[in-house]
Amino acid sequence: MGERNKRTKLKKSMGPGSIWAVAVGSIIGWGCFIQGGLWTERAGGPLPLFLGFLAGGLLMIVVGYSYSYMIAKFPVAGGEFAYAYKGFGRTASYICGWMLSLGYLSIVALNATALPVLASYIFPGVFNRGYLYTIAGYDVYMGEVGLSLFFIILFGIMNYKGAKSVGNLQLAMVLIMCAAVVVSVIGVIATGHFDASNLQPAYGAEGKSLGSGFVSILALAPFLYVGFDCIPQAAEEYDFPPQKCKMLIISALIVGALIYGAMALVTDCVVPWQQVLTMTDGNGTLVKWHTGAVLDLAMGKVGVCFVALAVCMGIFTGMNGFFMTSSRLLFGMARAKMLPSAFEKVHPEHKTPSICVGFTMIICCICPFFGREVIGWVVDMCSVGTAFGYFFTCAGAYILLKKYGDDTDTNKIHPAVAMGGCVISVVILLLLIVPGSPAFMAPQSFAALIVWVLMGVTFYFVSKKNFAKITKREMDYLILGKEDGRTDAEMVKAPSDETEAVYQLLNNVSKRERMYAAKVLRTFLIACSDVGVKDRELHNDSNSRK
Repeated sequence: MGERNKRTKLKKSMGPGSIWAVAVGSIIGWGCFIQGGLWTERAGGPLPLFLGFLAGGLLMIVVGYSYSYMIAKFPVAGGEFAYAYKGFGRTASYICGWMLSLGYLSIVALNATALPVLASYIFPGVFNRGYLYTIAGYDVYMGEVGLSLFFIILFGIMNYKGAKSVGNLQLAMVLIMCAAVVVSVIGVIATGHFDASNLQPAYGAEGKSLGSGFVSILALAPFLYVGFDCIPQAAEEYDFPPQKCKMLIISALIVGALIYGAMALVTDCVVPWQQVLTMTDGNGTLVKWHTGAVLDLAMGKVGVCFVALAVCMGIFTGMNGFFMTSSRLLFGMARAKMLPSAFEKVHPEHKTPSICVGFTMIICCICPFFGREVIGWVVDMCSVGTAFGYFFTCAGAYILLKKYGDDTDTNKIHPAVAMGGCVISVVILLLLIVPGSPAFMAPQSFAALIVWVLMGVTFYFVSKKNFAKITKREMDYLILGKEDGRTDAEMVKAPSDETEAVYQLLNNVSKRERMYAAKVLRTFLIACSDVGVKDRELHNDSNSRK
């Protein structure tokens, strides 16, 4: 393999605790602590909201089983991008990578723009200074933009300097966030503000049936639980066996579902949940942060401090986790020559994809200038991108299991599980893109999706001339780390290249020619046997003379 296709690698420096924290921290972002009231309104009541959280988590666990299987087979940077290539080829891998990349990048930006929302509640009037303009009804202030930029650059620098330190920081922040959630729940109960009657009507509000409300939340599952797929993106940097990822994925999803449910319960149980949406501050302005206002009533400023701490940790862990995820996805695509070669460079000292980290930081620094409303349109597309990633991963696992299933494989899953993940992914995708569906995207989000798809098609044909020149053997090596792209099970079951060549040769000759070849081979083997016998006789005769 020539120098042109030399494969760069990342350093193995992340332990299971750090990887688990990356997943949990990426699953739980700002929305868990800020959007609770709006999600209840979307569902038409707490019951479909809780059922949607539970069902979404269970469905993602089904999908997660396929992820754990593919991670064990191909522990490389790029995750779903690599799995799509293994199952369907380079065009599918490009589509998967393109659809995921914008979603990952926009989540970093959205978490960053959530900081001013929190700051405006805790420090009113401090950061909404330096009015710039209004876009899509949202006032953009230089103070809020500056706050977002500061933390984007901060986490960019941290990701630039090394994955191990980032992983350790992520673990610490996740533990603090979980502790703050537990204190908030216990505080509401201990102060006597928990009232189950405030959860009425349990469903049916806003003209939504139990079923439609449930479906509207279920369709958000890819967005709510996006983050467990950060685990495969960092697979190349594991310092532990990739087979352990199954429990990391399952436990991360369970913890994520529990935190979502806990914070929704806190938001809806202190006062009648419909009143939460109409709460005002001292100036008569509608409260944007419903969970904070509710905990203020229940626990005073102490409660606000704890939930504010949880929000900060949720924002920071989301930014940190998706910074890592975005850069590893870009790195994997660049290594396959689907992005400019500069993106596959690894820092000689820190062993991080430094150019990818820098690019992620630059793109995310632009986003706050568009305002939170516009970024929200883009983020709605994230569910579409992740649904693509889930489908390609599950479908790739199904293909491998059906063609090369190995009964001795301890990480093996039943093909029906992988097929179930495919069905789940397709259903979620249809709910998002089919007009009239309870979860159909807003027109602005749908328009943004069309623009992104057209950009992807254009970029594909521009870059295709580069990666189309690479042979399959070389591409297997660049993406999967294996020159022929075969797993161990495939190596056992598939014939070798030499054997395959013999089969092809014999299929193209007549029966008479095959018989003649067999006679020649038989004569050759007899001759070899005779030579061997003669050699042993000479050897024995020589020893007897000694």
